[in-house]
Amino acid sequence: MFPKIITAIPKPGYKLELEFDNKIWKEFSVLPYLNYPVFQPLKDTSFFNQVFVKYDTVVWGKEEIIDFDPFTLWTESIEISKNSIAS
Repeated sequence: MFPKIITAIPKPGYKLELEFDNKIWKEFSVLPYLNYPVFQPLKDTSFFNQVFVKYDTVVWGKEEIIDFDPFTLWTESIEISKNSIAS
């Protein structure tokens, strides 16, 4: 089993900084997914920035219309140092 996401911070360039429940921070790029029809609404940065955590993953929209598989977020993200996280 992989760790659960507890924090998601949207960043420029369609990136997410993710904190997992094991205290590891990772960065995930959504950019490669933006050409898939289901993820097209995320091209709108104001919508992208409304990301929130629910069901141990990241979701967008009132009705949670877009989400990512938590396994994808864990395996395709790059570990970052908590000290490198800046607003």
